[in-house]
Order: sequence, then structure tokens, then C-alpha cells
Amino acid sequence: MFVESYEEARSAFRAAMTALGGRLESAVIPGIGVQGEALTIDWAVIGPAHASHSLLSISGVHGAEGHAGSAAQRAFAAEFDPRDLGEDCNMVMIHALNPWGFSHGHRVDADNVDLSRNFGDFDVPLRLNPDYARIHDTVCPDQWDEGLLGRVGALFQSLTAELGAAAALTAFTGGQHSHPDGVGFGGVGPSPSQHVFKRIVDTELTACRRMAYLEWHTGFGDYGGPLVVALDAPGTAARDRMARWWAGQGLQGEDQAFESGETPDWSGLLLPGLRRLAPHIDIVGAPIEIGTVSNFEAFEAVMIDRWLRLGLEPKSVDLCATLRARLRAAYDPADPLWRDRVVEIGRSMHGAALRGLRAWRAENRAGA
Repeated sequence: MFVESYEEARSAFRAAMTALGGRLESAVIPGIGVQGEALTIDWAVIGPAHASHSLLSISGVHGAEGHAGSAAQRAFAAEFDPRDLGEDCNMVMIHALNPWGFSHGHRVDADNVDLSRNFGDFDVPLRLNPDYARIHDTVCPDQWDEGLLGRVGALFQSLTAELGAAAALTAFTGGQHSHPDGVGFGGVGPSPSQHVFKRIVDTELTACRRMAYLEWHTGFGDYGGPLVVALDAPGTAARDRMARWWAGQGLQGEDQAFESGETPDWSGLLLPGLRRLAPHIDIVGAPIEIGTVSNFEAFEAVMIDRWLRLGLEPKSVDLCATLRARLRAAYDPADPLWRDRVVEIGRSMHGAALRGLRAWRAENRAGA
């Protein structure tokens, strides 16, 4: 299921969706890929066009993580029978929401925007991350040296002691709009990818009232295991329903991803953005991480991603090769066993979400 380039993944996705009888659409965004290719976001609708119940699956929000998300989508498609959708239910599969990052092997887009911090409301004053300024110079160095990671670790421990774990995690990973050359930059307006996403919502999901949501990522969690970043509070209907759908999937909760048990206060995430864009849809689901490296190594990869593009020249060829290998280990491991797990997780979690969506539809019909 895994391929080596964005172009190969795109072709494989389109072929898989065509085999299911899906209606394919695409949108080109500015820029070019690493092989000179156009940058295209593709999506497919399988089943009735205006269904009231939709499964939405998204890959490549963080571009370099798109290989796993694409494989998860195609693995499910390879074994799926569209007749299993039932009445008034469809699937909308979005492929490579960040095609520039997917093609070039970066987490962010061509403007250094982290799409997973770009879905806030830009019509109101931007949410600030005041403590980010305290870490920027350390985590965004001009030069990469052997002592850098030690300094970053010491700074995190210092902030944790001063502010508490949740505030320190937010400073490092919560997202920010003040430093365009920094990490976790959410932009100062909607990205080209956000414009395309809004178009998909406005054209494909106007009739949708209930949704199963899967947003594929890699990084956090036990190696080769799925971790659900549950954004709904415990005890809410959406959280309880999601827990029932994905019971038995070997999931970790997001509080297990951090040693402190605390989580960051993320801003600009895609799922809350979708709820703002489409308040008529009752959504159950979450971003899903498939574990690769430790939390510190995952943040190191964010720093590497930024430095390879924005650090000062000249850069050592050997150092760049070493850092690129670390970047790949964090986002797209070549380990066949890990990739087999992605295929298994893609099949099982898509399948469980679809079964849950069908049961939800039946509940509502029975209560009508």
C-alpha cells in the first residue's frame, strides 16, 4: 500500500476510488511539487451525493505524514464493498490536503503554515500564544549544533517548573500566529488548502447531518499503535459514541501521549474548524495518530522540518541527510512491520467508524 512519492500516492488513490465507483474531484493549489508536478488536492464521494450520514476521511494535513494516511484510506478501499454503505450514507475521502508538504517531505505547507493550526476563525482577533516568544529563538536556530536538543530539553523543563506542564506544552506545540518563520505557525489568514476544504464542505456536505470523522496523522503514541486525539470532553455524547465505535481497537487516549498526563491547548485544529464551518453537522470522531517516535523526537522533527527550509546557509550535506532521515523516521518509517500496522489500523478504524455511522442512522430512524 505504501509508495515513495506524492504522485504515486495520488495515482493510487484515484485508481482505488474509481474502482469503488466513486465520483472524483480535484483542486489545484499554487506551487509545484518536488518533481515539478502540479499540487492537487483530490477527493472522492462514494455513495449518494446528498446523503444525510457521511464518513469523512482526511489524509495529508501534515504533508509528510500523508504516506500513512493515504495508505490507510486505500487499504480500507481495497476491501470495501460500496453496497455496505446502505441507504442515505456516503463516504467522502480527501487525499493530500497539504500536497506541497506531501510532495516535498515537509510537515508544513509552502508558506510554513501548519495546517493543523490554520483552521481558527480569522474574522475575529487571532488567538495568542504569549509564551511562544520565550522559546522561539531556541527552537528555531539559525544553525543546528550538537548541543541544541539539550538546550531545548532544558528550556521545556524550566517552563514546566514555572508554568506547569499544560502551559509548557502549549508554548511548544499549541500553535502561534506571531512568528511566520517559527514552528507551529498557523498563518494570518486561511491557507489555500483551507479554501479548498471549505469548498468541499460547501459542495459535498450540505445535506450531511451526522458524520464519522477520521483525520490521519503519524508521530505520537506507542510505535505502530493508534492514538486518538479526543477533542470532545469526557461524558459528552460525541465522546461516548466515539468510545463505543472504536472500543477494542487498542487505542490510547491523548492524555497517555504525554508523561505528565496533561495536554496542550491547541488552536486552529481542523475538527473544531469543520464544526465552525458546518454547524449543522453532528460529528463523531477525532484525529488519529499512529505512533512512530518519542514525544521529544516528534518535536525534534518539527524543528528539523523548519530548519531544513529556513535555517541559514551553508548547510552541511551530511548533516542535512542525517536530519532528513530523522524526519522520515518521525513521519513515514520504512519499517515493513510498522507499515503493515498502518494498513491494519486503516482497515479496522474506517470499518468500525462506518459500522457506527450505520448504527447511528438506524437509531435516529427508530426514534423518528
